[in-house]
Amino acid sequence: MRAYDILGKMKWKDGLENCRIIIRHRGEPGDEKRVAGCLINEIKRSYLVYKEREEVVIPMHRILRIESDDSILWKKSGT
Repeated sequence: MRAYDILGKMKWKDGLENCRIIIRHRGEPGDEKRVAGCLINEIKRSYLVYKEREEVVIPMHRILRIESDDSILWKKSGT
């Protein structure tokens, strides 16, 4: 399964409120940034959109992991 499939399933089944998306973000500690699922506004096949102070578009290939509570729901292969 791809990150897009997991996020879509979560959005319509359980909601995104309890998940975290870990993305590649150069400049952050460890080059990773955590995005709370409740900030996600839009999920497309090639990107997702979240809003903190402003809207941010993140390409799907930058997603490293999708977590919920203490479990990893999806992990990019090779990471």
